[in-house]
Amino acid sequence: MKLLTDYIKIKPALSKKLCKELLKELKQSKWREHDFLHYSGKRDFETQKNPCQTFGGQLPHSQELMDVVYKVIHNYIETIHSPYYDGWNGYTNTKFNKYQVGSLMEKHWDNIHSIFDGDIKGIPTLSVIGGLNNNFQGGEIEMFENTKIKLKAGEVLIFPSNFLYPHKVCPVTKGTRYSFVNWVY
Repeated sequence: MKLLTDYIKIKPALSKKLCKELLKELKQSKWREHDFLHYSGKRDFETQKNPCQTFGGQLPHSQELMDVVYKVIHNYIETIHSPYYDGWNGYTNTKFNKYQVGSLMEKHWDNIHSIFDGDIKGIPTLSVIGGLNNNFQGGEIEMFENTKIKLKAGEVLIFPSNFLYPHKVCPVTKGTRYSFVNWVY
């Protein structure tokens, strides 16, 4: 019998060079405050205390990152050996997050309906989170109330996006944490 934790995988995936290039490009990007979007389409600025900043635009190395994410998704599907997960339709463009001292992401699960624009329909089935740097403290991903994961630069965490996998990002206590996320549907 499989446990919920059997569907959480961490893989080294991005090269140091790609992480450095993305960080350099992100320092030039225009960030906005992260918020949660309700199904109604209204933005929720109250759930999120001390939010991170987010950037959803394209970078010169975005395609290289997307190629890596594609391989991670395929590898994940092969390694979980589930007869019930027989495929996927696509994955979102990358969203980058920047956590400065004190910022965090409140507990949530990835019911990201805003990724569907009418032409693309579905629900997110997998969440893919990647770490881009190591020079910070705090900022662990917490799952199941007692499991803390500190992603190293280049590592990717992948897990189901449903209500069984609530997670949060703990406050950063020193430095700035850079990460990215994609959702598979």
